[in-house]
Amino acid sequence: MKRALIIGSSGLLGSAIAQLLKTNYEVIEASRSSQSHPVDIADVASLQSLMQRVGKVDAIVCTAGVAQFRGFSDATNADWDFGLANKLMGQVNTVRLGAEHIHPMGSITLTTGVLSMYPMPGSSIVTTVNAAVEGFVKSAALELKDKVRVNAVSPGWITETLEKMKMDTSPGLPAAEVAQAYLELMESDITGQVQIAMKS
Repeated sequence: MKRALIIGSSGLLGSAIAQLLKTNYEVIEASRSSQSHPVDIADVASLQSLMQRVGKVDAIVCTAGVAQFRGFSDATNADWDFGLANKLMGQVNTVRLGAEHIHPMGSITLTTGVLSMYPMPGSSIVTTVNAAVEGFVKSAALELKDKVRVNAVSPGWITETLEKMKMDTSPGLPAAEVAQAYLELMESDITGQVQIAMKS
């Protein structure tokens, strides 16, 4: 059975992906709150330790990583540093370190977000980080083309998140449907793709 490492498995999207994959994969679930596989993607040593404990896998999916939603004039140096260290470099390092632990032509799938294409007031940090992750995916795929496939999913609003925020759920997609986008990239031969998962 193939093995898949889900980083961020305790979150809404990560848990939906883990559930979807369990039919055909041995799923290793890792997150900041995990008892068996704790990881902080902003900490390179933590990522290295996780990869060494888990060993070789066929796929890595990363839904971990956050950046602050702040007004441009309100965002501090610390807010920018946090987003860059966490959602950007955390995912970059997931590929840099994870590539050594993937079976040949296995896949690594990262997570961006539609604010990379559709910014709004307050999204400067999130938009910048997501756009940088997407640029990294396209370039890393070229560098690793004979070794590992690298892709990303760019989710829009997730229904369950909108429900929790007491917002209109009509623009949302359920987490289980967004999870399908990750599975499609994992099981294809595609590399360097950013797949948008949002309601049309």
